Amino acid sequence: MIIFDKKTVTRRSVLQRAVAAGAVASVGPWFVRDARSSSGELNWFTWEDYAPKALMDKFTKDTGIKINVTLFDSNETQLNKLRAARGEGFDMCTPTVTWVGAHIDAGNIQPVDWGKIKTVNNVQKTFQRLPADQGAQRDGKYYCMPYKWGTEALTFSTKAMNLEYGKASFGDLWDPRWKGKMVCRPRSIMLGTGLWMEGKGDIPAGSMKKSYEDEATMVKYYGMALEHSIKNKAQIGKFWQGTNDTVVAYRQEGCVIGQTWDGPPNTMRNEGDPIKYLAPKEGALTWCDTLSITKGAKNLEQAYEYMQWALQPEVGGLMANETGYNSIVIGAEKHTNPNYQRNFSEAYPGDAIDKLWFQGEEKPWFIAKRQEFAAKLQAA
Repeated sequence: MIIFDKKTVTRRSVLQRAVAAGAVASVGPWFVRDARSSSGELNWFTWEDYAPKALMDKFTKDTGIKINVTLFDSNETQLNKLRAARGEGFDMCTPTVTWVGAHIDAGNIQPVDWGKIKTVNNVQKTFQRLPADQGAQRDGKYYCMPYKWGTEALTFSTKAMNLEYGKASFGDLWDPRWKGKMVCRPRSIMLGTGLWMEGKGDIPAGSMKKSYEDEATMVKYYGMALEHSIKNKAQIGKFWQGTNDTVVAYRQEGCVIGQTWDGPPNTMRNEGDPIKYLAPKEGALTWCDTLSITKGAKNLEQAYEYMQWALQPEVGGLMANETGYNSIVIGAEKHTNPNYQRNFSEAYPGDAIDKLWFQGEEKPWFIAKRQEFAAKLQAA
């Protein structure tokens, strides 16, 4: 389980240190020289909204490397497809840090040599510590490079409601007014609901965090959240698995509130949809996605080239602008546009950053039991 010093984990402190360390995040002549000499191709297995054209075009322009992208919609899909292929077929993949341990156990990935990534010191120190904290470092070897971070919180239609920070809660998802109009992911709605139940005193404080370490605790309190979700299943208008499901829920299927990732609502809002994203009083569920090298990678040099290219401030800013997620690169915020800055400030007002709720390491027994519960919710 992750334990963070809030003085180091806040986005404000991230930005303050970024300004102080801005000189470290510059790009020297070595980058252009090394990149041009590599060229070739890179096969990347990644999330469905992580490879926007502007980002991919810039990578090819800067490095000469052609990037071939295959998309997935969930950590389960990524883990299972790579396991079935025995880590073959791709050079680089994008597991959430809490799932890296499961990929190591499955034989999907190989160690990442941080010494080969010349921009590694551009990663904010908080995120450099994540692999060790989350089971993604074994026998002194790293199996991933932190890449971007985001949250799962409340997405709502401004035509239907106006949620207010400090009052907005995961409990709003179960407001009878939104019967049949709530969207959620089967496996994570139980966590949000459990935290709401903690706040009401129905579940002892700290139980959802302890669930990552103790199976009996997880079964008991995730079970209570599951029971509530099944009892009120008529509230759910659509389950989402990935980005496209979320967009369809709001644009085509009449959903007005949901527990979703930040990227889709931010993108929809930028495109003119009456949508907002907001951290609840329980704390936005926080994750960090990473870059890993697959066991059967054929283009190692190109994979390392992408990693060091991605850790430049300008690239981090472009990634944030194009995807709606947040960069782990020092100085990236200097390259973000007004839309990104507006969305970020409105999603995390007041003390929302101090209340970020970092999810714990997802061990094989945890993943299996949670998936069992999620299947029960879907089948109910």
